[in-house]
Parts: sequence; structure tokens; C-alpha cells
Amino acid sequence: LWDQYGGSMPSGHTRWLLEQFEFPFEVVYPKTLDAGNLASKYDVLVLPSGAVPSSDRASGRRFNNAGDSDVPAEYRDRLGRVTVAETVPQIRQFIEAGGTVVAVGTSANLGEELGLPITSALTERTSGGTEHDLPADKFYVPGSLLRVQVDTTMAVSYGMPRDVDVFYNNSPAFRLGSDAAAKGVRPLAWFPNATPLRSGWAWGQQYLDGAVQAAEVKMGKGTLYLFAPEITFRAQPAGTFKWLFNGIYGGTPPARAP
Repeated sequence: LWDQYGGSMPSGHTRWLLEQFEFPFEVVYPKTLDAGNLASKYDVLVLPSGAVPSSDRASGRRFNNAGDSDVPAEYRDRLGRVTVAETVPQIRQFIEAGGTVVAVGTSANLGEELGLPITSALTERTSGGTEHDLPADKFYVPGSLLRVQVDTTMAVSYGMPRDVDVFYNNSPAFRLGSDAAAKGVRPLAWFPNATPLRSGWAWGQQYLDGAVQAAEVKMGKGTLYLFAPEITFRAQPAGTFKWLFNGIYGGTPPARAP
């Protein structure tokens, strides 16, 4: 389970959740990830929201930028940050060697950083032909419940109904390229219409129509799961815990009684 020096609220709540359900786990920091050889140490990497930056320029944080001399010696191995240049290649090697990665919330942007045929659904093209993120006066959905449709034939969705309410907090939303299936990318959940709001408020929710919210990616011998909603938000939305738990088990459904 990823964390950072100074703490991460999503990581802390995920830690509590894993403890309650008695999953054996270890908290890891960016330096451990950057050191590589991850497949010899771990089966699964859980990257909660905030772990993976959209770019190296966006990854700087006050605590991560502290100098070594400002930090007690026993905590210096927790310094650093996940970067696209150094950490993401190590994560790729881990997956291709047979590891499983579960990326949640903003960390679902890992799919784009790995060069997969996945792009943001929340962009628009200007009259000049350039593309940029939708501004807040066109799209803003803070802390609301939205309904997605789930591919229940996928093992990682074992035990989930076809229609599920997810906690969405200005979360990522994706479009898959035409070559997605050929490159091992398969949608797990998506917005089936232009009015997915169930509770809260959603300015510009029509932009979400058809956007993918969860995907499974086969890479080498391993698997990457991308869950854009906050499926473990403050350890509260029990309806979506199954994605985390099933993902930890590599999407293998439990054995059925004969």
C-alpha cells in the first residue's frame, strides 16, 4: 500500500480498511518503489488516490520536498515522491513480471502514463484545434453519487450488481481508443447515459455520457486495474469494496462449493 512522508488521507483510510478485513500488507514509500525488483517482494500494489501524478511537475508536495536534514533520520526513507520518469517504469516492470496493480481515484491516470490507449473524457477542443481540460464552469462534480453500469462477467466484478452507485469527486473519466481491446484494455464500468447523478449535484454531467470509470488491463504476465471513482472513500462506500478486494486477489473469483 503506497503512502508518503507526511501522510496521505486516502492511504490511511485504505490501511484501516485492510486491517479490518485482515489483509496482510506492508506500507511502501516512493523510494521503495523506485528501487525496483518489486515482483520479488510483492504480489499486489495498491495505489490510492493521490499516489500517481498527472505529470512530474504536478507531483511536488510540501512534505516530499523537505530536505533530508529537516527530517528525523528514522523517517528519511519515506521521503521522495512517485514520478512518471522513475517510478512508473518500475511499476510497468512489476506488472509485466506478473504483479497486480490496483489504482484508485486520481491514480487511475496511471493508464495514460503507461502509454495505454486511454484518454481523458473531460476535455474539449477549441476553435484553434487545441485540446484542454474542461473548465470548472462547464464541468464540476464534487463529492456526489453517480450510477455506473458494470460488466459483471469480469471476475474482478464478482458479487456486484449490473448497476452500481459510486462516489465521484471530480474523478477521472476515460475514453478508450479503437485499439484498446487489441492492447489488452477492457472496460469494467462506464456511465450508460448523460444523467448519472443519484445524489448530490453534477454541473455538466452530460460530458460523462459513455465515459469509462473502471478498466482491466492485461500487461505481460500481470494485470492493472483502474478504478477512477473513490471506491474506498474514507472506508465508507461498502458497495464498491468488492473491486478492491477482488482486485487484490487478481480478479480470481472464490471457489464454489461442488
